[in-house]
Amino acid sequence: MSDLNKKSEFEELLGRNRGRLSAISRSYARSDADDLLQEILLQIWRGMDRFERRSSIDTWCYRVALNTAISWQKTAGRRKLRVRPGDSDVDQIAGGDDGRDGTELLRQFLQTLSDTDRALTLMYLDDMSGNEMAEVTGISAGALRVRIHRIKCRLAEWKVGDT
Repeated sequence: MSDLNKKSEFEELLGRNRGRLSAISRSYARSDADDLLQEILLQIWRGMDRFERRSSIDTWCYRVALNTAISWQKTAGRRKLRVRPGDSDVDQIAGGDDGRDGTELLRQFLQTLSDTDRALTLMYLDDMSGNEMAEVTGISAGALRVRIHRIKCRLAEWKVGDT
């Protein structure tokens, strides 16, 4: 693939997937979301030459993003803890009357999930089809339906326990 074609395809890919990639970054890295997003973009760029087109490029992109985010989270303990002004929990949770908004509550709930369940929840919220989710995760359609149902039940219980 020529550099010009690669650049063009990369820009189109990002145009279609920027929201998803940002959501994954925020979910897995919170205060370092911008750094994680840059790492995801770098991994996508590096991997484009090896993409075999056995799936859609958007599905491949999502899988690269999730794998990068999971690896990022696993190595988080090895990176230095960096605290910047304005990064306190109080600053991040600002929103509703009780200091929290729906987005922050969703982030908190996502942090309680396993890596796989978090990825499934993000894909579900992105309105990905069951087939796309199965392709990204390698989980059968039946198992996906069960896991999504259990995540929904867990969220309902979590919301009740949170109030």
